[in-house]
Amino acid sequence: MKHTLTLLMTLAIAPAAGGASLPLDAEGAVELALAASDRQAAAGARVAAAADRVRAADARRLPSLDLEASAAYRSSVPEAAFPESIADIGGFVLFPNIQDTWRAGVALSQPLWTGGAISGARQAAGHDETALAADAERVAADLRFEARVAYWRAVAAVGAVGAARAEVERAERLLEDARALRAAGMALRADELGAEARRAAATVRLIDADAEAANRLAELRSLLELPPATDLELRDQGSRPPTDPAALEVLLAEAAAARPELASLAARSEALASRAATVAAPARPQVALAARWDLAQPNERFLPLEDEWNASWSVGLVAGWRVFDGGRAGADVAAVDAERAALEADRRELARRIAVEVETTRHTLEAALAAAAAAEASVAAAAAREADGSDRYSAGVATVSEVLDAQSELAEAELALLRARSGAWLADAALLRAVGR
Repeated sequence: MKHTLTLLMTLAIAPAAGGASLPLDAEGAVELALAASDRQAAAGARVAAAADRVRAADARRLPSLDLEASAAYRSSVPEAAFPESIADIGGFVLFPNIQDTWRAGVALSQPLWTGGAISGARQAAGHDETALAADAERVAADLRFEARVAYWRAVAAVGAVGAARAEVERAERLLEDARALRAAGMALRADELGAEARRAAATVRLIDADAEAANRLAELRSLLELPPATDLELRDQGSRPPTDPAALEVLLAEAAAARPELASLAARSEALASRAATVAAPARPQVALAARWDLAQPNERFLPLEDEWNASWSVGLVAGWRVFDGGRAGADVAAVDAERAALEADRRELARRIAVEVETTRHTLEAALAAAAAAEASVAAAAAREADGSDRYSAGVATVSEVLDAQSELAEAELALLRARSGAWLADAALLRAVGR
């Protein structure tokens, strides 16, 4: 995080510093990619949503309290009263014509036993959160890999520009020597033309290398969400190879423990196990505590009905048991179990492919490191031959074709070294991704 803040501060003050460049290394590119990526932000938002669902699932075990109120105007109906002729109670109104009704109440419900529905939902929500957190880490791992690949490709492209420029400079020196020797009568016009052709070909390769470097830097800036005008100063020009990989057993153990894809599938499998209890719950007894307080005008619990406010309350247990559902709960449980079996098979298959990925990327890195070492020796030999040929040509004891051949071999050796070093760093990035870093 400190590295990221430093990079962002440097970028912020660059325009004020008259176009100062932004220094960047591979891990700095990784941190900027993580900080700028919308994919990372989306994954984080999904994890936050999962955490909210966990809180919602936890809340289901708490009591619920409802406040109710109603008011109604009803049509007029005949009053029900005892006839006047009945002694003692004659004219007594049993059901008065009350047209304005009012009610206010409080209802309390506390689940006591839900057949595992609440606990299953809580556990499933927690496993879902774990799975989404693993998915977010997978997104981060992908971004780290993409940033490293983009950085080292840019380094290779910028290095190819330097190699092409060195080739142009050697060609220009050869052309100057050819012209000087021809003026002294020690070289032919064909020697001069060959040197000119060499310089022209080297210039074309420099133009192509410049275009490739511009494209690679543009891709890197886009991944890091940097303005197009940002001048990137790539700190590592690939002069050093990555370190040798650890033993295969160590890498396989690290991948098994750290790959977020495996953790995501494991968490989703546990979530399905918890959901099995949830879908089975409707076939089990359900018990809840219910309490209610009402204030109504009229209150139907008070007879005879009166156009007055009266309060009443109740407390009790509510129990239910669906003894037959046509086999729906059993089918739902079987479906969840089948989905979990499929996930477990997917997880085993993924573990197998990850193991192969770790092994093959390790072999690739070892081969790339060996190729880089051989390429370094090739460049040293080609450079010595080119220097010797140029000296002998300047002394008039070698032909221009010998120097052209030596320069061509040196240019090819330098490009091969750049490709080998870049390949080693790309292989190192792939191995880091394979083990979950």
